[in-house]
This record gives sequence, structure tokens and C-alpha cells, in this order.
Amino acid sequence: MSWFAYCRRTTLRLPNPARRQFSFSFRPRFPRDPSHLRNAPSPLQATGVPSFREQIVRAIPVQSFADVVRHPAIGKHILFVVGTSALVYAVAAYNTNLDTMFWTAYLSTQKRWNDVPPTARNIQLVQTEILYKKCQAQFKALNESLEGVPSIAKTMIANGYAMLAEMYINASEGRRVGYAIVAVNVGIWIAWQIPILRPFMRSHFIHHPLSGKSYTMLTSMFSHSSFIHLLCNSMALTSFASSTSIWMTLGQGNAPSQLRESTAVYHFLALYLSAGLFSSLVSHVVNARLVYPRLVSKLARPGETGSPGIIHRLFSNLSSVSKSNARPDAAAATSTIRGSLGASGAIYSTVIVSALAFPQAEVSLIFPPTPSFPIQYGVGGVVLLDCIGILRGWRLFDHFAHLGGATLGAMYYMYGIRAWDAMRLHALKWTTA
Repeated sequence: MSWFAYCRRTTLRLPNPARRQFSFSFRPRFPRDPSHLRNAPSPLQATGVPSFREQIVRAIPVQSFADVVRHPAIGKHILFVVGTSALVYAVAAYNTNLDTMFWTAYLSTQKRWNDVPPTARNIQLVQTEILYKKCQAQFKALNESLEGVPSIAKTMIANGYAMLAEMYINASEGRRVGYAIVAVNVGIWIAWQIPILRPFMRSHFIHHPLSGKSYTMLTSMFSHSSFIHLLCNSMALTSFASSTSIWMTLGQGNAPSQLRESTAVYHFLALYLSAGLFSSLVSHVVNARLVYPRLVSKLARPGETGSPGIIHRLFSNLSSVSKSNARPDAAAATSTIRGSLGASGAIYSTVIVSALAFPQAEVSLIFPPTPSFPIQYGVGGVVLLDCIGILRGWRLFDHFAHLGGATLGAMYYMYGIRAWDAMRLHALKWTTA
């Protein structure tokens, strides 16, 4: 029994032939960052020979962030503005000539106006008379359609229509055009209030310098997202459209060609559209060639205190920085260049033309209520406010678009009538052909 136990112990201790007897090796533990090896130069550095990685870096030029990022395009936007403005003026001159020829022939067929020369004033008198008869016919048809309506409601509807018709008839030609433009603006504003249409409106009725779209410079002229913005622009448009159209009619009467002009509607629309496009182009060029490059340089450049730049802080620490910590830098980067909308640039042109054409006129503000003051003081104060806004960096309004519209208005006052007269003479060849 003792022998068996001893043998049993010895057999348990016998080596297993399937195992490796000397598989264990010594693993020395070195410190992770020894101070004597951290600053020790490599053999290549000691000899002055650059490493393979350093040779690759030196051979391949590394571009900076500001060089890699492409600037927004401005060429196609300039072509769009120039081409659209030229087309608008050509169509306006052609339609003005056709309308004038039509009313001249109409006066010659009327016995009442046979002995009266077909001047622009007489043509406008005939147009007003025809408009009055048309409104009378519509009022009569409206009363006939309201036969089954209670008398109180019928009286209210009839009085409302009569008041609006009288206001429209007594309004000047330019103010009627202003009413039509305001109606279009109101329709687009209603589309802004429909939630399902807002993505479409943001994409096609706001001009953003970084979007690459050029047609939005035209569509954004009629777009107003807030009611206060729409109300202020509508009041200013209907006020200064009348004086601008009167100046256009008087200017055409004193033009070298002495061409008759039955209406200034097309001329005003051409100025309005061209001024809106030009003001949007000024804002686009400033953002694309001044604001955007400075923003890119600011994002790529480290801070003055040696701290990492905004791009480095935003993208190198995404794994450890939460959204709340990165939000200030992202908001500062995205809010620098914003989309623009509204007709302020086009309205500025009409304001400048009115101030230069009628310097003795007086204006007053409704918000806040003010007494009447000379229009030159008011226009000068508004332009000065835009200049201060640019210097101070205000972003509530698009000050560059305002100044672009004001510049075009001043230039148009000096050279616009002669250019329009030349365009009408050139379009007269197409009309008579």
C-alpha cells in the first residue's frame, strides 16, 4: 500500500510529453515614458539625416485650411443680374411702345378726342375714364350677385368695394403698381405661414451666398417671413412708387427723342426689378469676397494666446466634448453669413430717386409717429444709419443691400432717363418691323 501511494505520487509528477517544458520567457517591465529616452535623439537625427517621414512631408506641399476651402462663386451671379436686367428693360421698352401706339390709335378713332393731341396726359385721362366705367360695371354686377344676401351684409360688401374702387381709381399709376407688387408679397408671405411649405420657401425664396443659386436673388425680393417686415416695406413702396413714376413721366416728356409714353408702369417695374437684383448682388459679392475669406482665415488660424483654433477645437475633441460645449463656436461660425430676403434694396432706389427728384418734399414716420420733415434729412439719416451698421457689425438688416439699392437709385437719377429713352428708340425698330 505504501509503495502504491509512493508510485502514485511519482506518476502524478511525471512530465507531460505534450507540453513544452521551457516555454516560459522572461518579460522585463520598462517604464512607459522614461526620462532618459524621451529626449534622446534618434540615430538619424544625431547624424543630421532626415527620416523617411520627414522627407515625404518636405516633398509634398501641405496646403492650409484657408487654401483648401473654395470661395463662393460670383461670376454666374453677375451674369444673371446683368442678363436679367437687360432682358427686363428690353421687354419693358417694347411693351411701352406697343401700349403707346395702341392708345394713340384709340384716341384717333374717338370723336371726343379727335381735336386733342395724343399727349401722355390725355392718354392717362382716357385710361382713368375707362377704368372708372369698368369699376362701375363690376359694382353693378356685384349688386346683382348679392340679391339673396341680407341687406346689412349686402350694404357692407357694397360699401367696402366702393371704397376700395375709389381709392384705386384716385391713386396714381405708380401707386397702383405698388398695390400689385404688395399683393404678390402678401401671397408669398401667406405661403411662409404654412408649415409644410417652409422647407420649399427656405430653399427657393431666401438668397444665401453659400448656396450657389442665382435665381434666388430675384425670388427673395418678394419674400417676407415676418408681418412687420412686410408691413413696413409695403407702406414704403406704395408711398415712393407714386413719386418715382411721376418723375419717370416728366423725364420722358423732356427726353431728347420726345417720344410719347402712355404709361410708366413698365419703366417702374424694370427699375424695381433691376434695383432689387443689384442690391442682392452687392450683398452677395461682399459676403463671398470679404466676409467669407475672413471667416475661413479666422477658423483656420489659432488664437492669439496660442490656444487651438476653432476648427481644431470643434473637430479634434468631438469624442470628449459635448454638443453644449461646442455650440458657441458653431453658432459663431454659422451666424456670420446668413441668407437675405425682402424688397428693401429695391425700395431704397425709389426713395433715393424721390429725394433727388423732389428735394422740397416732406415725409413723416408712422412708427414712431413724427411730424413732417424734409425728405433729404430723412434719407440722409437712413443712409448714415446703414453706414454705422456696417462699421459696428449690426446684423439685424442687410446694410450692404440697402446701400447697393441707394447707389443704384442715385446713378439712375443721373443717367436713367437717357438710358431708358435710348432703349425705347432701339425697341421702336422691333415694334415697327
